[in-house]
Amino acid sequence: MMTGLLLVIGVAILLALAGYSLYLFAQLRKQKRLYEQARLARAARLKESIRIIARAMHAGECNHSEGVIRLKMLLDPLGQKTLSEYDAMWRLYETVRDMPTHEDRRLLKKNERMKLDLEREAKEIELEEAIKAEVKTLLSELQ
Repeated sequence: MMTGLLLVIGVAILLALAGYSLYLFAQLRKQKRLYEQARLARAARLKESIRIIARAMHAGECNHSEGVIRLKMLLDPLGQKTLSEYDAMWRLYETVRDMPTHEDRRLLKKNERMKLDLEREAKEIELEEAIKAEVKTLLSELQ
């Protein structure tokens, strides 16, 4: 009698554990599915932002220096391409990446700001056509 009762209790415990493990497995699958949906949505937002900036750069609505800085920050987390794969854009990025912005720029003396502006603008002019071609390539690769 006692062994029968222990057997019933043991089976009940095993069934409860099996049910709980199935519940946890279902929760894990749901969590993985939600994570994948969020990852795909983020990638879509990144790609759309890259397209907007690239089109603006190509149309001359966004200066190339600002564009390459923004593209670098968007391409890195996307993980499919890096800015360094585009020679002209990478060369411009290397020129402007350490230049001060915002408050740091305002704190510079006028002649220091002008010197940096001339350096940046000269590099933009030098690389303009190559950057426009690379932006076009980037846009086609995102399709």
